[in-house]
Amino acid sequence: MNKLSLYILSIILLLFGCIKNSNVEYTSTNHSIDNSIESDSLIIKYYTPFKNKLEESLMNKPIAYSNKTYKKNDGELNSTLSNMFADATYEMSNQKFKAISNENIDIVLLNNGGIRSIISKGPISEKTAFELMPFENSIVVVKLKGSSVKKMINYLVKVKLPHPLKGLNIILKNDYTLLSATINNNEINEEKTYNVATTDYLLDGGDKMYFLAETIKSIDINYKMRDVLIDYFKKIDTLKLKVDNRFIRR
Repeated sequence: MNKLSLYILSIILLLFGCIKNSNVEYTSTNHSIDNSIESDSLIIKYYTPFKNKLEESLMNKPIAYSNKTYKKNDGELNSTLSNMFADATYEMSNQKFKAISNENIDIVLLNNGGIRSIISKGPISEKTAFELMPFENSIVVVKLKGSSVKKMINYLVKVKLPHPLKGLNIILKNDYTLLSATINNNEINEEKTYNVATTDYLLDGGDKMYFLAETIKSIDINYKMRDVLIDYFKKIDTLKLKVDNRFIRR
């Protein structure tokens, strides 16, 4: 169709649209939109590429910035990325747990193997969180006796891995035997009950953390680990991590 034809057609449509017809009656019928209505494959085929492009754009939108590259094994017994996982879990989950129980989380324990990527220097996006945590693990808070917490310590001393840990401070001798362990700088009371934030995967025996089976009570705070990371990234703006003294060898 040439330009002249398009122009003529436009004029006709414009004139037709201006015609008033008082004799025209309009009727309407309500139709329920539910799963009984079959999808139009042609429409889906048309809009899917745009939908995927929009989702990818939102996933890649920067929500924070990392001042350097961080890894889960850049320290012997604690690492930058493991510490961030533990710190983020405490900071973002404690408020939800406190709203439910009016109590605070005492310890955070996650697993190093659950961290599936690095954080590269530069922009951090929601896609970063999906790369770090591609699983559907959720945060649960379990109540453990101090005697069970001591089994947790024995486990950590034995495996010698930088598992994400917060609230529990462990010092080993040079030969990797235990020198001291405290909870928030207080001695561990075997009869006291402590609130430990972990994941449903570990509570079910993942990474052979069988001591978690001794829980007195578990509370699901309805918070996925991936969402913890996304919310944390949005809050902190610039990521500056370090290896510290929460689990060390002298």
